[in-house]
Amino acid sequence: MTSALVGRAVDTVGDEADDWAVDRVTVGDAVVLVELTGPAGSLAGLAHRPPGPPPRTDRDIAALLDWATAPTETDDGRVRRALGLATLNALSVPHVDWQRGDPMALLDPAVDVIATVGLFRPAFRKFDDVTVRVIEREPTGDVTAPSSVRVETYAPDETARAMADAAVVFVTGSAFVYGGTDEYLAAPPEAATVVVIGATASFVPDPLFEAGADVVAGAVVDDAALARAAVAAGACGTDLHEAGVRKGFVATDHAAGLSLEAAEHG
Repeated sequence: MTSALVGRAVDTVGDEADDWAVDRVTVGDAVVLVELTGPAGSLAGLAHRPPGPPPRTDRDIAALLDWATAPTETDDGRVRRALGLATLNALSVPHVDWQRGDPMALLDPAVDVIATVGLFRPAFRKFDDVTVRVIEREPTGDVTAPSSVRVETYAPDETARAMADAAVVFVTGSAFVYGGTDEYLAAPPEAATVVVIGATASFVPDPLFEAGADVVAGAVVDDAALARAAVAAGACGTDLHEAGVRKGFVATDHAAGLSLEAAEHG
């Protein structure tokens, strides 16, 4: 279950929660931001904001961290999960050595089929001469894309068919909010490179590697004040990359289909 996977990440950093206090919680239209403060300075974490009313919180860090594994059967539960994940992401900052770069922009030209869990519209501009099989909770049908990108859409119950013979599989971090991450990580072909991607997945990566991911691509908050203003104004993930947030990744030795060395030397 997704909550068990996240729970392993919480166990990794949870003992440090007493060293930090919640400074600010910002709930935007598309993203939530949790900022922590402590003797070592400040930390900040982001997560996708699902539909639903923001819950009342007394800014208790232990309570917020518990929400990272909260049930997600209701809108309220999913928003609580998002705030918990943002808290987990903030606490994870000192434990992750992010390599600057975006794996979606580093697709090897030889790759001709990829699968994505989630519709990454802005990423289509980074692809060329590739078939993209998009798995969506609510498939949208026709998707506008550059002429060199062939888009096919699939429902979650068609995941195995969508991922068959895909060289690279991108799994959206927002699946940690909605559920189903374990199933998506178990479905790709053995030879595929699996990338968990998105600000929501910016926590300690070892549990994700153990669950089948080869690359974890998250987001680092470099300027909390800029990010806070953007989140409050309704910015989505793409907009935040020009507002105090940068993309980063960590990888195992298996990353076929991606030219990660281009990021290392770029």
